[in-house]
Formats: sequence, C-alpha cells, structure tokens
Amino acid sequence: MSLNREITSTRRGYLYALIATICGSLVYLFSKAALNEISLPAFGFWWFILALFWNTLFAMHPKGGFSIRSFTRHDYHNLLLIGIFELAATVSFYIAIKITENPSVPSFLRNLEYLFVTLLGIWLLAERFSIKTGAGAALILTGAFVVSFRGTDSLGFMNATALMMLISTSLYAVRTILVKKHIGEMAPVVLAINRAIFLFLFSLLFIFITGDSLQIPVKAFLNILAGSFVGPFLTSIFQYSSLKYIPASRTAIIQSTTGLFVLTGALLMFGSLPTTVQVTGGLITIAGVGVMMGKRTKSHD
Repeated sequence: MSLNREITSTRRGYLYALIATICGSLVYLFSKAALNEISLPAFGFWWFILALFWNTLFAMHPKGGFSIRSFTRHDYHNLLLIGIFELAATVSFYIAIKITENPSVPSFLRNLEYLFVTLLGIWLLAERFSIKTGAGAALILTGAFVVSFRGTDSLGFMNATALMMLISTSLYAVRTILVKKHIGEMAPVVLAINRAIFLFLFSLLFIFITGDSLQIPVKAFLNILAGSFVGPFLTSIFQYSSLKYIPASRTAIIQSTTGLFVLTGALLMFGSLPTTVQVTGGLITIAGVGVMMGKRTKSHD
C-alpha cells in the first residue's frame, strides 16, 4: 500500500511539474506581448496586483492550503528572505523579456538556474561532484554561450538579455534552495502570495518614482490578465507543489524543456523564430540539464 502511495505521489509530482512548465512557457509569451506595448513599471503593477488577486481567491478556498497560524518569527524571517531573492530575480527576468527580440532566447537561458542550483547544492549541502555533473555543467555553459553569441565582430559574447538572465537565474537558484528547505513548513499558496506582495509593492514604488500612467491599452491588459493567471498564480502553485512530491532535480529536467514550448508559441504569436545558432544553443542547455540531473534522478527511483 505504501509503495502504491509513493508511486501515486511521484506521478502527481511529475504532472505538477509538467503543468508548471507549460504555464511557465505562456508567461514568456503573454508578458512579451504586453511589454511590447507598455513600460516595465506599469506592467509590474498590473501583472502582480492580478497575481495577488488570483492567489488570494485560491487561499480563501477551503482546500487552498493557506495557513500561517503556526508560523514562528523564524518562518516570517524566511518569507522575507525568500521574498527578497524572488524580487531581485523576477525584476531581472522581466527586464530580459522586455529587451529581447524573441522570448524563446531567455527561456533557453533560464536553464542556467539548474546549473546554479547544483553548484549551490555542492557548496552548501556538501553534495558529491560527479563526472556527469561536470559534463552537464559544461554542456549548459556551452549552450548558454551559443545562445548569447553575438558574432565574431562583437566584443565578447554576453548581450544584455544574457546578462539579465545570468543575474536572474543565479538569484532564482538561491530562491529554489530556500524554498526546497522550507516547503514542508510553508504551503505553496503562502509562498506565491508572498512573492506577489513583494513584486506588487516594488512595482507600485516605481510607478510613483517614474510617474508612469496606469492606463494601458486593452490588448495589453488582456495579455496581462491571461499571463498573471497562468504565471504568478498557476506556475507558482504547481512548481511549489511539485517540490512536495519529487526532488528538485526531477522538476528541473521537466522544466528545462520550457524553451521548446516558448519556441512554438513565439512562432504562432509573433511569427518569429530565434536563429538556428540560438536554437542549437538552447537544445544544448536542455541536454546539459538532462545529463547533470540524470544520475541524481535515477538514484531516487
């Protein structure tokens, strides 16, 4: 009976990770469509106030899982720390979306997060460094280099999108380690609401600083409405939920394929494709995640 329950929980974890991946790919598309029309502060205001609305509705449901009654001061400190890393990582992420020509490029570079998660695990959790880990890391870095390559006539290979994604993924990796450590104490909806509050307040502050108008085109609002539902709400809930049932390494392998979904969506929505070189680099990063996490995943089966 316990074995069947474990198998069911594992399948649930994989399903949640797949749903999070599909929803996460839609974030790149809807956010890029909105950011093509409006400023980043205005985007952040509407995106995260709606995210807060969706998550609050979910929290009010009897099965929403929202509860902070047993929280200690230490738990609130952890929420603050997670929120700070979420804030810095997410701001960098949406800057990358704003300045990129094709949203599939940052989606491929997002795989750098899994490299940083692994390195942090080796450094902080004393995990063993294997040959497969090294080979996977080399592939991810190679793929990131190929995706970011600007040509032999440019000084260096790091463009602005790649730089923002490098910052974002390193900070998201720290966030992932912190969430995995405390996921047993904090419900996914609590973490999602915490993230939405931090980012909404930050966006509101920048609205006051920049004086940007909160009046946005209807088309941009509809993209934000859809994106905030599948992104800060569904993606966050299912990503955090998957970590309750399967190791972060298994989630990483599934979510590393986000770029392929974004690639298809970008063609349908914007009629654009990244270059062959960028697609090749993206596939190399996916292969790197598979190699790096493969042995670790197998050991948990």
